Amino acid sequence: MNPVSPYHLPLNRPAMKQGKIKRFKKHVIHAIYSFKQELDNHCANGDTAQHLSAQFGISRNVLQQGFKHIYGIGIRDYKLKQRMERARFLLEAGKDVKEVALTLHYTKARAFSTAFKNYYGVTPTEFANSLNA
Repeated sequence: MNPVSPYHLPLNRPAMKQGKIKRFKKHVIHAIYSFKQELDNHCANGDTAQHLSAQFGISRNVLQQGFKHIYGIGIRDYKLKQRMERARFLLEAGKDVKEVALTLHYTKARAFSTAFKNYYGVTPTEFANSLNA
């Protein structure tokens, strides 16, 4: 039996098919699941993996390795994905670029614009303008 199934996690299916899902202790799986819920509920805050791993009682390395192993994506990439999806939603809702940058805890609107362009291939302003076209 897969040790992760009791937590109903969306697993890294290719790793499962190759028999590469490691066996994690129950408390580690629970911590990783809780950590992901925290990320999903508060994607905009700037908490680090180090800070949150301490909150969940496991080391940062175990958290990072387990998260990537279970979900098939690293924590940094997952957080970026969550932020960019939230940014897109806010822009679609009519929020301006500066407001979105502040909401997502970017120190400067320019940093947000660069991250958005790197992720989607267009600036947030171009994206917002395309919605009105």
